[in-house]
Amino acid sequence: MAFGFTKIKSSPIAVDFGSDSIKVLQIVPTNPPQLIAAASVPIPDHARTDTISRMAFVSEALKNLLDTQPFKGKRAILSIPAFQTIVQHMAIPGNAQDNIEFEIGLNLQQRLNINPNRMIIRHFPCINVVKNGSTQQEIICIAAMKDIIMQYLELAAKCKLDVVGMHSEPVCMLKAFEQLQCPQDTSTAQCYIDIGSATTKVVIAHGSEMVFTKAIHAAGEQFNRQLSVKKKVAYCEARQARIAHAHGIDLEASLNNVLAQSQGGSSHVNDISAQAVIPMAKNEKTLGRREGDKDSIEQETIECLIDEVQMCLRHYHSLFPDKQVQKLIFLGGESNHTNVCQQIAQGVRIAAQLGDPFARLARIGLKNPPIGVDLDQPQPGWAVPMGLCMSEANI
Repeated sequence: MAFGFTKIKSSPIAVDFGSDSIKVLQIVPTNPPQLIAAASVPIPDHARTDTISRMAFVSEALKNLLDTQPFKGKRAILSIPAFQTIVQHMAIPGNAQDNIEFEIGLNLQQRLNINPNRMIIRHFPCINVVKNGSTQQEIICIAAMKDIIMQYLELAAKCKLDVVGMHSEPVCMLKAFEQLQCPQDTSTAQCYIDIGSATTKVVIAHGSEMVFTKAIHAAGEQFNRQLSVKKKVAYCEARQARIAHAHGIDLEASLNNVLAQSQGGSSHVNDISAQAVIPMAKNEKTLGRREGDKDSIEQETIECLIDEVQMCLRHYHSLFPDKQVQKLIFLGGESNHTNVCQQIAQGVRIAAQLGDPFARLARIGLKNPPIGVDLDQPQPGWAVPMGLCMSEANI
């Protein structure tokens, strides 16, 4: 009789359809998780604003990544992009629990003029509250158009993937860090702020339980546009310059470097080392406000984000007055701009750190170097694909 270790299955292939890039990840879900393959491709300018061009590019890019990288199997789990998702807090009558889907649909129709029959809807209970003498249940509703969901399922089918699940970005953000949380510990509150390209997602959780979320339509695209207009450069050049700037390169030097490359010149940007998880309050040389930030190009968007996060915190505290948010955890590609995160943390007066879902990722025996991701740097923008790998099948 032969004896051996039980072989641990790999996760489904996680596909994150972001507004700025497509990210594909697969791991072995051990503790710590082991990396099988990772790849990222930016969305080109012509496909950012045109849906047909976007879907055509994503389809070809995904096929190429699956063909050239060592992903295993055909099972896949997809994200529902935040910029194509509706997030809404609702108060449902306490006596309507047996008909909660009808109540949610009615709320969407009355408040947002949305036909619920055309939506895929998920809801998450938060807390029971008493308003005007009656008990109501606060819930989080996350919805997306059925047509959009079908487009992504058809795209995956063209890439010969067998889709076993689809999840919204707020859910994935929490899943990415679930192994670091004690499921029974709901006494502490943490606020996850994912600053992406099209949207900023705010998620407040008690342990691993989501109790608040909101999508804010102020994020990286606004920063890039402001720089593009101010410096009179193309949007793509502003974006590339800000990516280099996020790793400590002077902004003017970054712009000159990008412009030289676009004109056929050759120049080189040195890599800047960084910690895997960066406490926002410690390394002031890296994380403190840079000189002149008060008058910076980014300041208008930063102030907008501070105001929005403060409103999120006020809503949360109205529901849970006895549980203060103790920490901000910044995620998303834009969180590499640690001076932006620092200013938001200072604005709301809460301690913060940069979250890195790859910090615990084992990379032994990696067959191919990842495409479009530097494993030597923190990767706050990979929380959604990591969360997808940790999520359950729901299709």
